[in-house]
Amino acid sequence: MTAPLYYIKVSILVLIFPIVFYTSVYADLKVTKISQNKGSFCIVLNKDIKISDILFENDDIKFPVYAGKGKVYKQFAILKRDFRRYLVNSLMQNQTSPKTKNTSFKVNKFSIFKNHKTIKAFTSVIFDDDIEVECRIMQTKGKLWIAWPSNKKNNNWVKNFKFMNRDLGELVEKELIANYTSNALQKH
Repeated sequence: MTAPLYYIKVSILVLIFPIVFYTSVYADLKVTKISQNKGSFCIVLNKDIKISDILFENDDIKFPVYAGKGKVYKQFAILKRDFRRYLVNSLMQNQTSPKTKNTSFKVNKFSIFKNHKTIKAFTSVIFDDDIEVECRIMQTKGKLWIAWPSNKKNNNWVKNFKFMNRDLGELVEKELIANYTSNALQKH
């Protein structure tokens, strides 16, 4: 390798490495797996949660949305600029990180639906203060369950969000249902 070319490559690494390192340090959730299918990406965060059908356009990430009854509803929200930068860099470089800690969560929005047959509440969960995921508490056949983001493709529902860590999923859903139950009892 000739000297000028070597210095150019080193200079590029010196410029890029701090950006990747900086955004990785300030993002609590880490991209632990990336896959691509027909132009969309699927990522796994902290080996705990999986988000599918992510588009990468104009150097930015577009999460799947739900379109229904003439409206478009966001299902995901990135809460920190540093986390968005980290995701963009991870997808651009196809670079994953090791899981560093357990994923934390907190229930954010919570709105009870009074006059709906199956939808009982609209809520959202924030994971590691980096990303917010919206979901609904549903009731069918007397049983409460959580409807996580999904979209209809070819007359089939396809999940855009999935727990890879079953224990985390059970913990989150148990808290959501307990929150609904206690709020519903207070309303009566």
